[in-house]
Amino acid sequence: IAHEVQVRLFPKCGLEVESLRLTGMCRPAQMVAGDYYDFFPLADSALAMALGDVAGKGISAALLMAAIQSSLRSQLTAAATISTARIVSLLNRQLFASTAPEKYATFYFGVYDHRSGILTYTNAGHLPPLLVRDGTARKLEVTGTVVGAFANAAYGEEQIALVTGDLLVAYTDGITEPENSYGEMFGEERLCEVLVKYKDAEFQEIIARTLEAVLHWTGTPEPQDDMTLLLARKI
Repeated sequence: IAHEVQVRLFPKCGLEVESLRLTGMCRPAQMVAGDYYDFFPLADSALAMALGDVAGKGISAALLMAAIQSSLRSQLTAAATISTARIVSLLNRQLFASTAPEKYATFYFGVYDHRSGILTYTNAGHLPPLLVRDGTARKLEVTGTVVGAFANAAYGEEQIALVTGDLLVAYTDGITEPENSYGEMFGEERLCEVLVKYKDAEFQEIIARTLEAVLHWTGTPEPQDDMTLLLARKI
């Protein structure tokens, strides 16, 4: 039942707007995941995208994931103007006040403006998303600590102008940290190689090739951790 409920919380399909195409996927290691991704249109020619990874696994992590989604969407509905840093700060304070000290999450939140092509983002302790452009992959750096651990944590925000053909990939550690039989992690470098190689492919092929590479590395048919990807392409 929990699995069915959680599946309905994720976007049911990809999203394409004026100049950006998005999709995502989550493959849980267990019946339910502590990973989270979301994207949805906003007012004034903008859209929001988010990805997070809750500490822990199982039902408790999934419940916190659902709370993060609910809190984020309610804040965006109520906000007159949207600052990614302010939204993440509010989310942090709410989680800190309502959860146990050991419950926290890494969180990436971005807002894309169709008119300017500018992506504004706040990265709260999450693995840096990768921007694939001109045959190379660069990291979009962290701008603050995790959410839910410290009541008064401060968060910054960064901006980047996306150009046609850019591929933005946010991911959780279930993609890069799985280990092979020698204890070696798949790692960011191998992920970058896959993304650069298939940067022009359809989203579903990029996802399939990424999962295939990780599972081939581990030598096991099942993931060691929740595996989640959020992909956006400037068109």
